[in-house]
Amino acid sequence: MTNAYIYARVSTEEQAKEGQSIEAQLRMCRKYADENNLEVINAFVDEGKSATTMNRQALQEMLGSLKSVSIILVQDTDRIARNTLDHLKIKALLKKNNVRLISISQPLIDDSPEGNLIDTLLAASNAFQSQITGRKTSKVMEQKAEFGWYPGGTPPLGYRNADNPNPTSSLDKRIIVFDDVTAPHIRTMFKQYASGKTNIKELAKELNELGIKSPQKSIIHPSLVSRTLQNPFYIGSFYWKKKLYSGNHEQLVDEATFNQVQKELEKRNANRSRKRKHNLLLSGLLFYKDSGNLMWGSKKIKNGKEYKHYFCGETGKGSYTSAKDLETDIEKIFRKIEISEGYKEEVLEIAKTILKENRSDKEANELRLKKELAKYKKAISEAEDDRYIRHIITSEQLVRILDKYKPLLKKVNKELGKLDINYDEKVEQLEGILILAENIGESYARAIKPLKREYLLLFFKKFWVQHGEIINYELSKDIKELIENGSVLVKSSRLPLLDSLRNGHEGQLLKINIEDTNMFNTLII
Repeated sequence: MTNAYIYARVSTEEQAKEGQSIEAQLRMCRKYADENNLEVINAFVDEGKSATTMNRQALQEMLGSLKSVSIILVQDTDRIARNTLDHLKIKALLKKNNVRLISISQPLIDDSPEGNLIDTLLAASNAFQSQITGRKTSKVMEQKAEFGWYPGGTPPLGYRNADNPNPTSSLDKRIIVFDDVTAPHIRTMFKQYASGKTNIKELAKELNELGIKSPQKSIIHPSLVSRTLQNPFYIGSFYWKKKLYSGNHEQLVDEATFNQVQKELEKRNANRSRKRKHNLLLSGLLFYKDSGNLMWGSKKIKNGKEYKHYFCGETGKGSYTSAKDLETDIEKIFRKIEISEGYKEEVLEIAKTILKENRSDKEANELRLKKELAKYKKAISEAEDDRYIRHIITSEQLVRILDKYKPLLKKVNKELGKLDINYDEKVEQLEGILILAENIGESYARAIKPLKREYLLLFFKKFWVQHGEIINYELSKDIKELIENGSVLVKSSRLPLLDSLRNGHEGQLLKINIEDTNMFNTLII
């Protein structure tokens, strides 16, 4: 008999789903094994684990013992990975060890070229679905923040989460209130620091002596005190995804005290000498050929103009290279990268799906909000009739009803106004998707700095610099592994001298031939 493993997984939200429980997966795989003369020698189970990461204990144990089996059984491919790059890595590892992956509910997947194509497309679909789920969750959190409800989970020191006795929607079922034990001490801490008579270390020591713990139930470190003193949460605001929102929670500290604390912090920081680290676009990726050392970034202001350079600390002056020149050279390298026609078609199909989903979401939200609007308007009209026509409520009762519903009307109208803006933003994202499919070099050139770093780290591990030019590069581990399993084709792993690049040399440097929608998800969504 042929030896086999079974791999089963459920994420937390799937625990109660019919047909996807661990027991159901194991039962289906064992039935298949019995019918096909396979001996199951072990079953590896990950419970409550997402498939968007390979950091799963049972999965790693199974991949570390592949020499014992010839077959791995799964209910379907998304049990083992929902990330396309991870899926392809696992497939490459199985192929290297002569192990077949059999999906019970997807019999068309086999080792034939057609089966491999279907497998890759399914892996891409799994990754895309995972991205959609994450995007929807993020959308709910953003909506919560816009309505003033903190979406960040555990609140800062001095506050705690509590059930809302009078929720108005699913967004405010849980609210943030003062923590009776810690709030007075945090308020006192702000006042003490504002007075200028204490410092951060002394405040941390005092809180620890009082037995106050951090939100993670550990001791209070000076760094936590410093972050607390700078947190606008204490004056009624909060940051979510780098954007400041006005919160519905109560202020623990008055604004005058908070502003005085910021002045004290600024005054003390101004007296400190700090070594600045310049985090330029190519930091950590450039190596000087002559010494083999990592190059450092440098920024200098001269006559009001900023100059950026990279240099080798050991070589010194002779190694200084213009950051602008190197970044322009790398932009030209990206313009030599081509994506296969098949990948372009796959991206276009995904763009259609996203557009359809966005339109559907907008229409559904419009319908929901208009129903809410009609309900609140009706409640206000009935209250007015009860007061002025039927005379069955008092003036005070009418005021209470209006105080309840008018803010809700305002919020709904505000949300309706944002629907068109949000939709337009998503259409702009689709434009970015199509640019990636049509021309990855143009997509890189137009990207903001953080997104450019994502491109760089996805494709490259390091660049070698000599005489002010990039003379060679090393591909990233992910791209290397995709080359090994045949998903990526590199036409040339060595660059011509940069004179030819700077003169617009049209020689092909790198060609991507990959049906990998996860690359699209990583860089754009």
